[in-house]
Amino acid sequence: MNILKKASFIYTSALFIFIFAALFITFPLVFHLGQFTTGAGDELLIAWIHAWVIHALVTNPLAIFNANIYYPYPNSLAFSDLFITGSLLTAPFVYLLGQPIVANNITLISSLIFLGFFIFLLAYYLTKNYIVSILSGTLVIFSPATLSNAIQIQMLEIYWIPLAILFLLQFFERNKTRFLLGFLLCFLLQFYNSFLPAYFILFSSIIIFLFVFQIKRKKMNVYFTKKNILLVLLTFIFMVPLIIPYYQVSNEFHYTRDLRYSIHFAMQPEDFLYPGINTKLNTFLVQYIPTNHYSQNNEFKPGYLGVVFSLLILFILFIIFQKRKKLTTNEKIFLTIALVGLLLSFGPFLHLDRHTIHYPIPIPLPYLVFYYLLPGFQGFRNSQRWEMLFIIGIAIVISLVFNKMFKKISVKKKVISYLLVFTGIVLEFMPFSFMSLPQREHFPKVYSWMATTPPNSTFVMLPIFNWNMQPNIGQELYREYFSTVEFRPMVNGYSGFSPPPWQVFISSLNKEFPNHESIKKLRSIGVHYIIIDKLTYDKEHKLNGKTPTGKKITQDLMENNEFLFVKDIDNYSIFFIRNK
Repeated sequence: MNILKKASFIYTSALFIFIFAALFITFPLVFHLGQFTTGAGDELLIAWIHAWVIHALVTNPLAIFNANIYYPYPNSLAFSDLFITGSLLTAPFVYLLGQPIVANNITLISSLIFLGFFIFLLAYYLTKNYIVSILSGTLVIFSPATLSNAIQIQMLEIYWIPLAILFLLQFFERNKTRFLLGFLLCFLLQFYNSFLPAYFILFSSIIIFLFVFQIKRKKMNVYFTKKNILLVLLTFIFMVPLIIPYYQVSNEFHYTRDLRYSIHFAMQPEDFLYPGINTKLNTFLVQYIPTNHYSQNNEFKPGYLGVVFSLLILFILFIIFQKRKKLTTNEKIFLTIALVGLLLSFGPFLHLDRHTIHYPIPIPLPYLVFYYLLPGFQGFRNSQRWEMLFIIGIAIVISLVFNKMFKKISVKKKVISYLLVFTGIVLEFMPFSFMSLPQREHFPKVYSWMATTPPNSTFVMLPIFNWNMQPNIGQELYREYFSTVEFRPMVNGYSGFSPPPWQVFISSLNKEFPNHESIKKLRSIGVHYIIIDKLTYDKEHKLNGKTPTGKKITQDLMENNEFLFVKDIDNYSIFFIRNK
C-alpha cells in the first residue's frame, strides 16, 4: 500500500507541476479562452478546422472531408491537417463557451501539460529519478523552439509521441499485448490529428526495434503472435479512411509538394541561434545574427532552444563522447532518435551560411531519400518541424545522463544544480502576447443571415483572394472563421493547399466579374448567392484604381437582370443568381 501511495503521489504531483507550468506559460489565457489568440493567421484556419470537425461529427460524420470551403471541390478538409483527435478532446469546451477559438486555446494549454507530463512519465520509467524527469519535461515545454509552434499548434499537440514510445518500451520489456495496444492507440490518435508527428512515432519505433533486435535477435519471434499481428493490421485498416481522401486530392490535381518547399523550410545550423518570441534574450540574439545580406532563403527558423537547454545539450554530448564505449542501450536509442530528428530537420540538402552547399557538389541528406520513397513525405512542406523529435529525444538523453551523474554527487550539490537549472529556464521565458478576436455574437450579421438559408445554399463572397494575395488573405481567414456560424458551402477558402484550377478561377473572377462568362461559370458550379463586400471593394479601389468601388459593383448588379437583389446588411450587399 505504501508503494502505491508513493507512486500515486509521484504521478499526481508531477501532473500538477505541469498544469501549473502550462497555465504560467500561457497566462492569462485561461481567463480568456473564448477571446484571446496568439495571432490571426493559421490560428483562424485551425479554429475553423476544429469547428468544422466537431460540426461534421455531430451532423454527418461520413461527409467530414467535404468541408464548406473551396466549393465545389470535394475533400477540402484534406487540404490541411485533420485535428480530429484534438477536436474530440476540445469539443465539450467549445460547446460550453460557444466560441470557435476555444478549441485552439484549450489545445495550447493541454498540449503543454501533456507534453511535459508524458515526457516526465517516459523519463521516470527509464530513470526512476523524479527531479531529472521533471527537468526533461520542463526543458521541452519552456523551450522557445517548442513554443514557436503555437501558430501551428499541431506541432505542440504531439504528446502522444513520448507516450507511444513508453508503451513500446514496456511491450518489448514485458511482452504484454496491452502495451502494444497502448502503443498502437497512441499512434492512431496522433495520426488522426496530424500525419507528420505520426511519422515521428514510426521512425522512433523503427529505431527502438532495431536496438531490441540487436539484443534479442534469437527471441524476437515471441513478439510476433497472431494477436499482435492482428492488432497491427487493424491499426492500418483504421488509417485507410484517412489516407484515401488525401490520395484522391493528390491524384485529382497531380499534386505533390515541390522539393524546393522542403529545401526552403529546412532548418539550418544558424537557426539554432535564431530565437522565437518566448525568450527574454530575443533582442540580444537577433543583434548578433545577420538577417539582411543573404541572397538566398532569408527566412530564419526559430530553432533556438534556450540558454539552459543548449548548454545542457553541449555538456551531455561532451560526457557522451568521453564515455561513448559505455553508453547504455537506452542512451543509444534516444540519442539516435534525437540525431535522426535533427538530421531530417535539415531537409534534403545541406545548408551553411544561409546557402545550399553547391561546391564541389550539393550534399544530399537522408530527407531526400524519404521524400521520394515514403508515402506522404511529398505532401509535407516544412522539414524544420522534425526539430521537435530532436527536442524530445535529447531531453530524454539529458535525463538519462544526469541520472547517472547525480548518483555520485552530494545532496547539497544536487540541490544547487537543480535550483540553478530550473531558475535559468524560468527566468529566460518571455510570456506570449495575445490579441482579441470578435466574439461570436459580434460576427458580421451577414453570417447570421446565411444561417437562415437552406443548408445546401452556396455562396461566394467578393472580392475573393488566394493565399499569395497579401495582405488580403487575412480577409479569407476571417471569412472562414466567421463561417463557423452556419457552415454554408462557399467558393472562398484558405488552407494548406488550394486547388490550382480554383486559383485560376478566382483570379479571373476578380478581374472579369460581373461579365456574362463569370456569371455563367458561377451558375454552372451551382453558386446561389453572391455577397458583395463593399468595404473591401473600396479598399481595393484605393490601392489600384482598377477595382470598382463597392457602390459601383452593387449598382452594376442591380441593373443586371441575371441577379435578384436580396438585401443589404451593413457593408454587405446580397444577390441571388437567377436560373436561366
